[in-house]
Amino acid sequence: MQYLLNINGKNESVTADPDTPLVWILRDEIGLTGTKFGCGVASCGNCTVHVDGAAVKSCQLRIKQASNKKITTIEGANTPVA
Repeated sequence: MQYLLNINGKNESVTADPDTPLVWILRDEIGLTGTKFGCGVASCGNCTVHVDGAAVKSCQLRIKQASNKKITTIEGANTPVA
């Protein structure tokens, strides 16, 4: 399926299985490797991103849940987002 994401203030369109974890979309599809994969069970926090201003573990957030939300990764943390 096709999904529209707003990542660090930039719109990105990706095609992925609806149950793909956001961490893999960020790293493998978009190339933002600052978000790290750690434990895979939301325990370590390595994959934390902000989604609509709230801290979220991207290993547990599916692409279908992240669609049409504002996502800020570590790469965009010091960049003002419009």
